[in-house]
Amino acid sequence: MSLAQGSVKRPITTAMFFLIVILLGGIAFSRLPVDLMPELTYPTLTVRTNYPNVGPQEVEDLITRPIEEAVAAIAGVEEITSSSSEGESSVRISFTWGTDLDAAADEVRSRIDRVRGQLPEEAETPSVFKFDLASFPIIFLGVSSSKLGPIELREFTEERIERRLERVPGVASIDIRGGLRRE
Repeated sequence: MSLAQGSVKRPITTAMFFLIVILLGGIAFSRLPVDLMPELTYPTLTVRTNYPNVGPQEVEDLITRPIEEAVAAIAGVEEITSSSSEGESSVRISFTWGTDLDAAADEVRSRIDRVRGQLPEEAETPSVFKFDLASFPIIFLGVSSSKLGPIELREFTEERIERRLERVPGVASIDIRGGLRRE
């Protein structure tokens, strides 16, 4: 006897089976945790180093590259990406899923300590951070002008836009990048 024939011959049993499945599904669905911002742990570490008043090329040569070379041989490293901007180096290290991030962070700190002597004395001590989704900006805002130069546009952004955005409830921080500063 096939499943279809058995279902037709025993309709009450079939109906009870489906009612139980629907009931258990409803109970399971009601107990599923729902979170607007779920706790996610990505296997990623970021090394940030500040080197005030130094251009991006120098930051890359003196800070970013030595750190990249130091952490490249760590077990489980899948990808290394970096960014060097005025006064700041950021090296992101992605590990394979399942890597113990606490042990990886200890290893990264150990490797950075070994090359700390090669970094400029004026540079701040590199900091290692775990990936935290909540620390990323919610909005990136681009500003451009055909009438203002890079210096004037940055000043306008700092004086007008930044001050207004800081007054908005819930704004934690504003970081202005780009443009030029008047010396």
